[in-house]
Amino acid sequence: MSPIPQPGDIGFAHSNGIMGKAIRFGERLRWGVKPSHWNHAFIVDTVTHDGDEWVVTIIQAEPSGVTQGKRIETVGDYILVEPLPTHSRSDILAFARAQVGSHYGWGSIVSNVLDILTPNWFPSFRSQDSWICSALVAEALRYGGWLQDWGDIYIVTPAQLFSAYTVTP
Repeated sequence: MSPIPQPGDIGFAHSNGIMGKAIRFGERLRWGVKPSHWNHAFIVDTVTHDGDEWVVTIIQAEPSGVTQGKRIETVGDYILVEPLPTHSRSDILAFARAQVGSHYGWGSIVSNVLDILTPNWFPSFRSQDSWICSALVAEALRYGGWLQDWGDIYIVTPAQLFSAYTVTP
């Protein structure tokens, strides 16, 4: 865990909004487990020092699309995880920055709900050129050198991403 945020750090956040609660409820429905504390994932973009405080901005997939420049405080409670030394911060950031402006994956969210409510053999539908938060971060990590076989990156929850990335040797 990074004491001072650095560009390329991976963030996991907890919120009590409707989306956060829905994500945690979906985890309980699908896997029958107590939901994780984490329901959002993002990437630290810039870190500057302004007087007495650090100003940290992030890249994230949110309902308005993939955004850049919001301050980290807007995500609620969060934790930061440093990329492993074998992973490229610059590649993680290059990928995430290239996605800024992409649409949010509302079709993927609907498909995820169907995935939760139906058997595994039921087809999944995804929107091209769109992202959900955990898929954006997982794909940026893959671009940065973290090879993880997810099968379908769009059904990875922030909690699953947190668990997988923080226990990787």
